[in-house]
Amino acid sequence: MNTGRYTCLEIFAKAVEDGGKIKVISGQAGSMEQAGMKSYHAWLKFPVETETDYEIVREGCHVSLCYLSGNEDILETGVCYLEQDKESGRFLPADKGRYENSPIRESYHFTPWKNWMNDPNGLCWFKGYYHMFYQCNPHFQEWSNMYWGHAASRDLVHWRHLPIVLSPQQEILEKPEEYKGGAFSGCAVAAGDKVRFYLTRHKGPLKDGEESIEQQWMMESSDMIHFTEEKCIIPKQPAGASFDFRDPKVLKIEGCWYMVLGSSMEGHGAILLYRSEDMEKWEYAHPLLTEEDKGVRCFECPDFMELDGKYVAIGAWMCHYDASRRYQMSRYYIGNWKDKKLEVESSGWFDFGSNCYAMQSFEHRNRRISIGWVSDFYHEHVEQEDGAYGSMTIPRELHIKNGKLYMTPVKEIAALRGINLYQGAGENFSIYGIEGNAYRAEVKFKENTPFDILLGKDGDKSISLRSDETGLYIKTEGVNSRDIIFRADVTQVTELEIYMDRRVAEVYVNEGEAAGTKLFYSSSKQGCFVIHADKPENIEGAEVSLMDTIWR
Repeated sequence: MNTGRYTCLEIFAKAVEDGGKIKVISGQAGSMEQAGMKSYHAWLKFPVETETDYEIVREGCHVSLCYLSGNEDILETGVCYLEQDKESGRFLPADKGRYENSPIRESYHFTPWKNWMNDPNGLCWFKGYYHMFYQCNPHFQEWSNMYWGHAASRDLVHWRHLPIVLSPQQEILEKPEEYKGGAFSGCAVAAGDKVRFYLTRHKGPLKDGEESIEQQWMMESSDMIHFTEEKCIIPKQPAGASFDFRDPKVLKIEGCWYMVLGSSMEGHGAILLYRSEDMEKWEYAHPLLTEEDKGVRCFECPDFMELDGKYVAIGAWMCHYDASRRYQMSRYYIGNWKDKKLEVESSGWFDFGSNCYAMQSFEHRNRRISIGWVSDFYHEHVEQEDGAYGSMTIPRELHIKNGKLYMTPVKEIAALRGINLYQGAGENFSIYGIEGNAYRAEVKFKENTPFDILLGKDGDKSISLRSDETGLYIKTEGVNSRDIIFRADVTQVTELEIYMDRRVAEVYVNEGEAAGTKLFYSSSKQGCFVIHADKPENIEGAEVSLMDTIWR
């Protein structure tokens, strides 16, 4: 490989025998670097010279992830991923086309380069870039001990992969058979010339219980590449709170700083409230709100914000099944800030598709923007060599209307609209063989009418959006979620905005009155859109167009 303008080689390796090691050799630089692996999983960093050829030699270990970093304009270029050539065994710049053109890797939803990703963290805008950190496991396509990945964007649509930021605690890496944990979820607050990050550090036995320790930590950055040493700011949960005590989100209200944390109190899911004058010393106040439903183990990934003259809290319900058997849905609560609590006036499900979790929001230029993790609680993932498990929703703009939380895709997503495949009205129509299976569809109705829209099909598997006398819902066939009805909380359908992106469907109803995210894996690179309305004359207008990839 040639380093180009990069000055650092980062390798994530896993040992297959004791004493595994990586050697980095350069005949040009006349140097050899070597690092022994002190734990089963290792994150190795080698300084390298620019425009220099190097060879990577591994002994007793497997390289999970490898990239070049360290150039001065890395926010623009991103890292350079390296992959081992199967014939020569050499590590070379990765073939991006092979990764980006897979039918089970999204085209315009953010995904990691490979392996596991979950919750978005540290969403913010800072010095000309949107930043998104996220939970990741660089070694496998499964949840495990958590690292923080990082990406940046100029426009909320096109993202650059950046170096991984945080890793699990060393004792966890050295004894994975005893401990689990790592850098769990958190937030970022951009103020002036620096950004403050808050996150949870988890360390505990393999099975969650009273021995699990969750603490809140903070760190800072002035360039989003280099970070200060972490500092513990909340070492233990308040009296009455469970060991589930995580995922800080910080905001400012009336000149004072507040932090919300997900937990449970006395057996009920609760969002806990802390306050601070200086953003470092935090005092527990009380629960911001408590959920009476006894099926909620705890809240996860809470958010709290002022929006359109009201206050909104959002939280994910861990281990909960609703009446339709949807698992781990997320709930929003709208109300007033009174006596440092949320006086709830209305609430509803954040996303009716049940594959959107751990959403986090931030404010920029008078917009409240939210991104959620496209989760897979029904275990429908199809593992592929070098594949990615997990993605992010399209960034959404949030508003309150008529006591409900409305959300619409950010306007920037329109820049990806490509070739028009259909435009018409007053008729049912079918489109098969949609190249790339990445498209957007919009349908407007003159009045409420029953319909069935086929969004994807792969053999005996299918995903449809239907409206009948019971309401609007997403229905799957031939997959693990086939017995579940994913129903939207709307009484009629006047407009649909649908985004199909290979293995993810996102549906927006009535200009944001409801949103639904659903996974659907297809082995084909070609998609379909088939609409059948009982009264096609009620289709006021319909349009289907391709969507360009965000990775070019």
